[in-house]
Amino acid sequence: MSYAENLRTVEEFTEKGWRETPHSRRVEEIISVYNETSRLTDRYTYFYDQKGFYMWAKDKADDAPKKIYVKDIIDRRSYPSSAEGEVFDKLEDWFPKNTEGQAIWASLPYPGRDPDPKVIFHQIAYTAGDMQKVLKNSAVGFKATNEAVLDILHEFFPETIDFTNPEAFRPHLIAVDGNFDLSGLLTRIKEIDPEALVANGKFEEKQLNERAAYISNLIGSGAAARFVAVEARRLGLVGQHPISCLKGLSFSELIAGSQSIQDQYGSLEFKCPTCSATNRRQSGVLISNCQHCGANVRC
Repeated sequence: MSYAENLRTVEEFTEKGWRETPHSRRVEEIISVYNETSRLTDRYTYFYDQKGFYMWAKDKADDAPKKIYVKDIIDRRSYPSSAEGEVFDKLEDWFPKNTEGQAIWASLPYPGRDPDPKVIFHQIAYTAGDMQKVLKNSAVGFKATNEAVLDILHEFFPETIDFTNPEAFRPHLIAVDGNFDLSGLLTRIKEIDPEALVANGKFEEKQLNERAAYISNLIGSGAAARFVAVEARRLGLVGQHPISCLKGLSFSELIAGSQSIQDQYGSLEFKCPTCSATNRRQSGVLISNCQHCGANVRC
């Protein structure tokens, strides 16, 4: 897929979804476009309560945050979104039954929507301080043929050896134990696609967020979709690697657009404006001073 095709996709995102999306959520999805088209690894966290997995979002920076339940925004009306909805249901059933553990899901290419495969890693974790149970996730996209992906999956998950059709994996969640060779799986992916598993891009976190917020504000102001796409490209937010096409919001596409680790006050991790060190706070608790240099970080 070329830059021109990615620009057209960003135009489609703008017209068919982003204009109605809350600002904070839209910023995350713009950053996801940057990650996916630059072949960077997406990382994100889901919180959980009795209603299921949720994320925090704001319409504007000074608005009160609100919970968005994942199951309420997944489109299941057509295939393959319906199959991916099954994976989400299995994940939401698995999470409360376990105090620790990992699960893996493979999303293979689908004509007209997903040009490349991705493997999504789910890890039960706990926030610092208050020990709130959360689900940490990483989505790794890479270039590979279906045959190569099947070979990897059969090698590391021999119980799937009878899955000869790539689509058999789409509704299938794989729970693994502590002995699973995660590094071996990642190494095999890297062997097939040396450009995969890049952790950092060309922007610092603050710079990336500022650029994404600018594009989000353009969309919110009603700017033309073409202008939005061109500006995103000018700012370096649209790369040359393929991006999944928008057809409603499937679990796969939701994964690609969910990266931030947040609570009702915003990010749980942020850099000090004075010393640039990373601060980490408890969920639901604000801090006034940098944990490293003592500078005022409350705003």
